[in-house]
Amino acid sequence: MKQLKQYFFAILFLLVFAMSANADTLDQSQQFFISSQYDAQSRTMITATLIYISNRAYFYAADDYWNGANASVREQIIDQIKLLAQEFDSRIYPIETQFFGSEPNPGIDGDQRITILLTPLIQNAGGYFDTANQYPIAEVRDSNQREMIYLNIKEIASLNKMFAFLAHEFQHLISFNQKENLRRVSDDIWLNELRSEYAVTLLGYNNVFDDSHLERRVNALQNDPADSLTEWKNLSADYGQIGLLGEYIAEHWSPQVIADTLKNNLKSIPSLNDALARNGFSDTFADVYRNWLIANFLNDPSSNNRFSYANKGLNDFHVNSTRTINGLSDGAPLTIADTIKDWQGRWYDISFAPGRSNILKIALDSPSLTSFFVSYVVFGADGAYNVYSFNPAPGSNMIYIPGIGADVKRVVIMPVKKDKLSGFSANETPIMLSTSFERVESAPDNAFLPSPLVIPLASINNSTLETSNYKLETNLPDGSLVRARGDFKVYIIKGKWRRHITDSKIFNFYSGLGFDRVTEVDASVLEQYQVSELVRYAGDQKVYAVNENSMRQWLNMAPQQFSASGRAWDSIFEINLRELQFYKVGSNITR
Repeated sequence: MKQLKQYFFAILFLLVFAMSANADTLDQSQQFFISSQYDAQSRTMITATLIYISNRAYFYAADDYWNGANASVREQIIDQIKLLAQEFDSRIYPIETQFFGSEPNPGIDGDQRITILLTPLIQNAGGYFDTANQYPIAEVRDSNQREMIYLNIKEIASLNKMFAFLAHEFQHLISFNQKENLRRVSDDIWLNELRSEYAVTLLGYNNVFDDSHLERRVNALQNDPADSLTEWKNLSADYGQIGLLGEYIAEHWSPQVIADTLKNNLKSIPSLNDALARNGFSDTFADVYRNWLIANFLNDPSSNNRFSYANKGLNDFHVNSTRTINGLSDGAPLTIADTIKDWQGRWYDISFAPGRSNILKIALDSPSLTSFFVSYVVFGADGAYNVYSFNPAPGSNMIYIPGIGADVKRVVIMPVKKDKLSGFSANETPIMLSTSFERVESAPDNAFLPSPLVIPLASINNSTLETSNYKLETNLPDGSLVRARGDFKVYIIKGKWRRHITDSKIFNFYSGLGFDRVTEVDASVLEQYQVSELVRYAGDQKVYAVNENSMRQWLNMAPQQFSASGRAWDSIFEINLRELQFYKVGSNITR
């Protein structure tokens, strides 16, 4: 046992000696490679002095800045660095490593501390991380062979900024270890930056919104909302995009989704899709991005909280329309010709002048229509709105929206190019998309208006008041036309519901319908079906009640109110545009 103890202490001595041999010492002078892209003087090398050591980091100051400061300024700098070091050791390091995973430790330099070089950087640069330092100098000539972060010493007086900069850059060091070291994959820049931006929120530095890191990102996004999310030019607009998207994902899905992009060997969008799936979400990145564009425009939780931000500092945040068309009138079609890159937001905002033609026809044209999906918001006269989605393709490139100028006052359309999933660069290739808007008096019988984007009616049946043990004892297929023997009333069947065809003219609106298709049944058979008076235009969430006089009234109520009223979603019959327009308009129902 004595020999074993002696052996143990000998090994411990060697480990401590090895660590101390690699350790830097206070007042040590060191040459560092530095990026000319970020250095305030475009230098590639500087000399710096180690001025403070914490449990987790060495803090070097660039000699030209340090030597140019008088004793009083130096003392102030040291005081600020002590506070920065305390924040790093006690909060930034433990919180980020627990959430994202470990940095390389002890890493290429064999030292458990990381190096933080404080040096003058260009304006608007808070700091940076350079992967070159993670490789031997034999492989990368300008490697400092350290786990290392650069911070802008000119910002040292503002600790709030310095905390955010350090939190941001430290995540990059963690990402390098988790992705490149451990999983041998180099992530796309935009997603790596998104994680770093979220690190600032994770640590609470955005809790006070005014003058926060997040407020600066909001301003950047508002200044250029149509910037591509995935094309990375290292501009303020790029950071605005990923900063707000990270907030949105954490609020509406989970912060763990962001962390788990480091737990797979995928990169970019496939990595996010995997992280969503492993956290139990069926949504894909396309769903996230689509809803995020809508949220950036609406920022309104009244219809669906996915279309808003929970952060109170973002209550007044909205992006402006990319193009605005005021007062589209009869006989004045308009076309927007645009070039769009992958994952680049667009908002085309159209309002309407009075006119005879009350149907809006939207036609999309592109060399690759299937590269796009389209979301659009239809605003009613009362300001309420519905949201829809559309996937254009050759032969199916038109949307028809009825009721413009009366029921519909405004339409906002958001096309998104969705082809590329990874391998993004600083210069992505755009594709042409032409979107034309025209008022027309009628639409084809098969006019296409897609299903609502959110809260699809068929998906919320479980929340209704329907009885689960209701059973029909008939074999009539959906769509059957029936009437009771001796009665003239004709009904159409769907599920356990029957709807009265209030006028024979309605047969003319559909191929395959007519009196020759009506089946006579015993009254007892017909009575097994519950009567419904509810209809909606296929794809529209507006539900109408149609009375015996062929008068339609809009049920102006939220889905929760609809269910609470005892109505059932599966009692709603879908109808085409011609039938909807056949019914006379009555007063809206809200009860």
